[in-house]
Amino acid sequence: MKQLIFLSALFIFFGCSPTNTSKEAGKEPTNQIVLIFNKPVQNGSYRNQIGSQNGDEIQFLDDHMIEQRLHLNIGAESDTVIVESKRDLVEIRLMYKGVDELKYLFQNGDSIVFNYSDIKPIAKVINRQEDYTVTNFSLVERDSIALDEYTALDIAKMPILLHYRAKDMNIDDYSSFMKKIDQMTLKNIPLEIEREYTILEALKAEQKIGNDQFQYRLQNIYFQLLYLQASPLNKKGVENPKFTSLKAVTQDLENRFPDIRTKRGDSLLYNSAYASFFHYSTSIEFSSKVSQYEYKTETAGGRITNYPQAYDSVQVSSQLTAIEKKKLQFAYIEKLFQDAGYFPIEKRWEYLNKFKNDYQDSAMVDFLVKKFNIKFKIDDDLELVDKAGKVTSLEALITSHKGKVLYIDYWASWCGPCINEMPSSKQLQKDLANDNIVYIYLSSDRTDRPWQKTMERLELNEGLHFRIDNAGYTTKMEELNIPSIPRYMIYDSKGKLVNNNAPRPSQSKVLKAELMKYIETSK
Repeated sequence: MKQLIFLSALFIFFGCSPTNTSKEAGKEPTNQIVLIFNKPVQNGSYRNQIGSQNGDEIQFLDDHMIEQRLHLNIGAESDTVIVESKRDLVEIRLMYKGVDELKYLFQNGDSIVFNYSDIKPIAKVINRQEDYTVTNFSLVERDSIALDEYTALDIAKMPILLHYRAKDMNIDDYSSFMKKIDQMTLKNIPLEIEREYTILEALKAEQKIGNDQFQYRLQNIYFQLLYLQASPLNKKGVENPKFTSLKAVTQDLENRFPDIRTKRGDSLLYNSAYASFFHYSTSIEFSSKVSQYEYKTETAGGRITNYPQAYDSVQVSSQLTAIEKKKLQFAYIEKLFQDAGYFPIEKRWEYLNKFKNDYQDSAMVDFLVKKFNIKFKIDDDLELVDKAGKVTSLEALITSHKGKVLYIDYWASWCGPCINEMPSSKQLQKDLANDNIVYIYLSSDRTDRPWQKTMERLELNEGLHFRIDNAGYTTKMEELNIPSIPRYMIYDSKGKLVNNNAPRPSQSKVLKAELMKYIETSK
């Protein structure tokens, strides 16, 4: 059946008749797009040097300019997803091979069926005629335009796309391989873009592609090029062949299509390529105007932008439209709650209320409350939820295990270094299978699904597992001083915290000695 689908797709690709991409006359918009996936395949996960990572299969910007991420029911015979929007055209992105994404542009009221050839999602609009190449342009880019498995523009922006090829190399070979990526992509970018011009202009000449789709694909190229040139080094005039090469390709695109230099407008924020360029370039600008928080522990350190200051800096900017300000300030509020451990609870509440009062946008505020499990009260202790949904507290948990040494692992499903430690953690439990040690895992995931799914995937069956339901809203987190994860702590047999920054499981020798020290003193 899969072979038949693939052959049919090839027939459509090479033999389509001219397409009418306009809406049917007199047809009322349904304010939704229906996506039907037949036997959906997992494309939203990948493996790299920090382990396996999960992603959301479907991504799009809703009418409130909120990035929505939807899951597919992988393994089902069929799964239907409804994308609600009042816009005439909606960009929908599908994860592809874990770190790549395919971009589609659908009309209000469209119904689309996705069939898979191996892992390739092949889309067909079923309520109107549209050329295969137009509908599946991102896939066509990779199959017949790109000189590599991914487009050179995407590789230049995310070298991790080729990372998997080097995952089994030793460190020297790996370093050498990654250094060659820039050189290869700079050579391929103009060649691949030339191929895109040829296909797009042929589709337009044959009236198979509407002007909206044509402009969207050109803008997608253009703003990716601008994104790659937005580095502060470029602005400082640093001599770099990368910038020179990209500038030449950009100039060629502007010469061919003078209209591509569209004036900045709010509607462009719905184009993901422009939105990425806008956010990247403005974040560099505003981050340079504010202070940085710095943190350092025995095992880690770093800097983080002062998001409240950045929010205020955007507020007084005279160069941004009201919608651009709203979009940027929403992003800073997201960051404020995402990196909650660096900012006091009261500061987070203050700026959430600022945003609410500034824009009176209940949809955006409700989204933040749900996404970050925001609570409007401060607890004294950690509220812990186990896999069955039973609730306890950190204090009660420690008390219930007095007489034993506790090794507590603070982690989260989205934390790569945390995941990377899990094999060592499993081995540690085998090596120190001592009745006097209790291994406890406390996840700061805000919702159950990613936490439970990650435990299943990593087969974390040993030890005691809980999710911290109030991680950002308890004085206990500040008292324990956990600026970043992973973080490990040891409690002695009397329930006293004796090491709040204990060795990691991968530091096996020193950790075992530390644990045995407290086991011996408890006897």
